[in-house]
Amino acid sequence: MNIVSAQSAHWTDEQLIDYLYGIGPNDGHLNQCESCFARLSAMQTRRKRVSLPEAPVSEQFLAAQRRSIYGRLSEPRPWWRDLRFIALPGRRLAAATALVVVLGGSLTLYENHRRELAEARSDAQLAQDVSQMSFESEPQATAPLHGLFIE
Repeated sequence: MNIVSAQSAHWTDEQLIDYLYGIGPNDGHLNQCESCFARLSAMQTRRKRVSLPEAPVSEQFLAAQRRSIYGRLSEPRPWWRDLRFIALPGRRLAAATALVVVLGGSLTLYENHRRELAEARSDAQLAQDVSQMSFESEPQATAPLHGLFIE
């Protein structure tokens, strides 16, 4: 028994499930405690309701199913024959159109990016601009502040 069952003197759900499957305690508690016996009875009826067997399957159905499986195993087919949606001409056309749109858009983006890189400054010009900025005595952002202090 765990702490909860020791405090309440009732079996836990785990203990009832163990008893239901024949591995739980067998100390006679269920003969004395009506509450635990009622919970166990509810579990048993729920178990019976869940595990009711379905209608038996006929031997003819099972034999036909087995023959069908063996027939499919003896005739290997390519995997693409099972893709039925490809066979429809409308879907083929839609897939081809989507492919052309994606490739065209990718090519356009690539050309724009390549053009931007070509128009970018060269390394020598960038180094010259940076060195020119370092020779200036005052940053451009602080120039308006000097106008405030002119007498």
